[in-house]
Amino acid sequence: ASGNVKLYYKGKILEADIVTYDQKTKRVTASGHAKLTEPGGDVAYGETFELSDDFRDGFIKSLRIDTINKTHFVSPRAERIGSDVLVFEKGTYTACDACKEDPAKPAFWQIRAKRIIHNKTEQMIYYEDARFELLGVPVFYSPYFSAPDPDVKKKTGLLFVSPGYSSTFGASLSGSYFINLAPDYDLTLSPSYFSRQGFLGGLEWRQLLDGGSY
Repeated sequence: ASGNVKLYYKGKILEADIVTYDQKTKRVTASGHAKLTEPGGDVAYGETFELSDDFRDGFIKSLRIDTINKTHFVSPRAERIGSDVLVFEKGTYTACDACKEDPAKPAFWQIRAKRIIHNKTEQMIYYEDARFELLGVPVFYSPYFSAPDPDVKKKTGLLFVSPGYSSTFGASLSGSYFINLAPDYDLTLSPSYFSRQGFLGGLEWRQLLDGGSY
């Protein structure tokens, strides 16, 4: 099929200029302005989609995913394993939108990794051979780490690093590690580094009581 092609399957919508369906292998190939919209609202754009006919498994070339939480994944090649696992080869992740004046300009911050594995069932994102970049400049490296995905409201794990700047303290880099101890109380460790003032540790305890919270 060619033209403004749309395929619908269990709430998923695959759109492209050209779509080929091989009935023997039950594989769908979509190319030319290809886009896959998930039932939850996440949208994946790619140069070419090669998927099973239920859109569960396959490969995507030049993939970009924009989630409903305004986070973005980009990869030259990605593999879709079932409905819940995406593997991004040489991928990047950021919560920053592209610059409208210059889309090629590096994001304010992003995580670039040899492999990014997003497991929606576990609601976790795993990074292998990863580095954190600020305005395109690497500032932190880790061979491996993981963090809850943006849909998670409360789960133990590393929260994303937040860069900043002030005339008093200079450039800063702050990270947080959240510990979900119980449904009614939790702990957050928040170390920060300031170029003019050095290291600062931070800790926050929260507890919900019958008559309020502290």
